[in-house]
Amino acid sequence: SVKTEDGKYMYIKASGTALKDMCQERGWRRLRIEPVLAIIKDRSLNKLDAIARENTVVTRLLDACDDCLTCGARPSVESHLHALLLSHVIHLHPLVVSAYVNARDGQAQIARLFAGEKLPPLWVPYADPGYMLARKIAGLVADYQQEHRRKPQILFLEKHGVFVTADSANAALRLVRKVIERCESKLKIFPSPGIKAPASEDVAVAKLAIRKAVFDVTGQYVPVSHYPATAPVAAFMAHRDCRALLAAPALHPEELVFANGPALWVEDTDPARIARGIQSRLARTRKAPYAFIAKGLGLFIAADKSLAPLAAEMANGSVTVRMHAHRFGGVFGLSRREQEFINNWESEAFRKKLVGGEGPGELSNRIAVVTGAGSGLGRSIAVGLARAGALVALTDIDEKAGRETADIIARERSKNQAKVIPCNVTSEDSVRAAFQELLAHWGGLDILVNAAGTTERHPAEEFPAEVFDRILDVNLRSVFLLTQKVGRVMIAQRSGKVINVASVQSELSGRNIAPYTVSKGGIRQLTKALAAEW
Repeated sequence: SVKTEDGKYMYIKASGTALKDMCQERGWRRLRIEPVLAIIKDRSLNKLDAIARENTVVTRLLDACDDCLTCGARPSVESHLHALLLSHVIHLHPLVVSAYVNARDGQAQIARLFAGEKLPPLWVPYADPGYMLARKIAGLVADYQQEHRRKPQILFLEKHGVFVTADSANAALRLVRKVIERCESKLKIFPSPGIKAPASEDVAVAKLAIRKAVFDVTGQYVPVSHYPATAPVAAFMAHRDCRALLAAPALHPEELVFANGPALWVEDTDPARIARGIQSRLARTRKAPYAFIAKGLGLFIAADKSLAPLAAEMANGSVTVRMHAHRFGGVFGLSRREQEFINNWESEAFRKKLVGGEGPGELSNRIAVVTGAGSGLGRSIAVGLARAGALVALTDIDEKAGRETADIIARERSKNQAKVIPCNVTSEDSVRAAFQELLAHWGGLDILVNAAGTTERHPAEEFPAEVFDRILDVNLRSVFLLTQKVGRVMIAQRSGKVINVASVQSELSGRNIAPYTVSKGGIRQLTKALAAEW
């Protein structure tokens, strides 16, 4: 945040906005400082319950906005905290700082690191984010100012991060570099053992197992993404206390909100064993984890594609911090009461919604494959599934047509909901490759719609044999190839839907379309046969 020279206004990042997304038109708000500071001084807020109090604060912060923006963006939930400090404030959560603020001996370690400073850092014991944190810091800043004759420039917030504040942007940036370098100087570099890239088959098995376990425990369908082991994850998997370190609770509010807590250790890819781990976590925290670290395989994220990158970033950072904090007296995470406050805090739910994007539909996060999705009935079905919330793989031999369908979905929903997978549905190798790509991207499958089809009209006595074969290949052989491949996945996960598009011609017959009639009748009978078998 930055305050104006007259001290009347403050420009601050909007809640839930990434720095990279800020520009002149959005991502910030201008607030009048006087009504913001009045929130901290208002003792009547103490009489409200936590939820009512924080909702009132959010409303008053919005009322304090004085700018021309019409986007409705909320100012940062920590605006009143920023208003207490000097003219330029930088709030960060560097991993090198988290190593201390999330360690039981962190305060003593910071005191030693900054010993001899004329203006020592201010250590802020944990307080619930929002109003209570601002009130606590107001008192601590007043005490600090009385002792040192000026406000603190560096504030370490327990289980949170660091605030750096100065009278100019350059001075604030210099302080940030000083904090990072000083904290980094005492951290150990953990050896990262070389890990062989896992086989794609093993990754696919792990994805299906995690997805099944999550569904069995929560009843929720989620895509599963795999992230090959980074240096921190590789070092963590080799750490002798890795399981115990993950047993410690969420480090800070962001890990709880955007990753549902720390990763769950996966010793092997037995869905029942993974499900027991999820159930145990739910019993303790009321949240199923998004992140899973599978022995020898790396990191998996079971969450919306829009949330997955952030959850993966959180998990990578978390394992690094946990290894460092282990050396400083042990991991110091959020208590059960502190987690309950975050779980019920509307402001964090608002930030998560901004990241998550489009709301769910009836088929939210079901993974569907539609053949012939580049045009006609296939395109309409694919768009309809996406509108209902499904993640849709658009398979078509015409990649350009598939991308046109993806563009339609992206305009209405989200680009994350559609993936174009070029596929010749008459080729067993092409179908195999398409499913490998699908499982690599989303980690599972719930719905198959066999909608690809073609026809030509010729009198029976003149019908070219090669055209007859091609029509049966596209209309009938493809249904068998796709359904056989899908069936193996659905049998393993004990759930799934296959929808085969036939025609009235499967019972009746028309002129000059003999192979089309044969193919649609074949689809009808194949569907009955598979229904009886599966």
